[in-house]
Amino acid sequence: MSRNFYYKLTEDLRNELKKPLGELIEGKMPQPYLKSREELKKAPFLVTVGDVVTENVLKVGIKPSVAIYDYKTKRKEYEPDIEFGAVVLTTKNPPGTITKALLNAVKKSFELAKKGKRVYLKVNGEEDLAAIPAVIYAPEGALVIYGQPDEGIVLIKVTSECKRRCAKLLRKMEVVHDGD
Repeated sequence: MSRNFYYKLTEDLRNELKKPLGELIEGKMPQPYLKSREELKKAPFLVTVGDVVTENVLKVGIKPSVAIYDYKTKRKEYEPDIEFGAVVLTTKNPPGTITKALLNAVKKSFELAKKGKRVYLKVNGEEDLAAIPAVIYAPEGALVIYGQPDEGIVLIKVTSECKRRCAKLLRKMEVVHDGD
């Protein structure tokens, strides 16, 4: 058995993940960001998942501790207006999966963020499921936000309960070993 593996989204889980993992802030952009601006500013660690989310958080004047993006939105190429001045890491992650490489990159992002660095994690492939490892590796009290397509944004306040829920979601995914 190879040591390289990834987690693959199953159809059952795909339906389960259509429900927000946290609090849904509805509205057209940039309303959800403006509504939650104070909460975003107060977060000891702010994690953005997605290009549009990252871009809009920056537009309302807030700099995330960790930003995870893939230069796509709704599976179409997208050039987010993301300023640099952060440590930039890159990783690969195919659609509908969470690879070992993504898990390691998210973990490394938090190690750097805890040392006071801002980290941008550029995913070659797709970052749609990155909120799950972000919650698992984020310190308690952090805020993870991602977009809920055509609805708004989802705010996840990281707690031990929330971490357990995301670990359980990861365990429900199909484990695929490369080369088997």
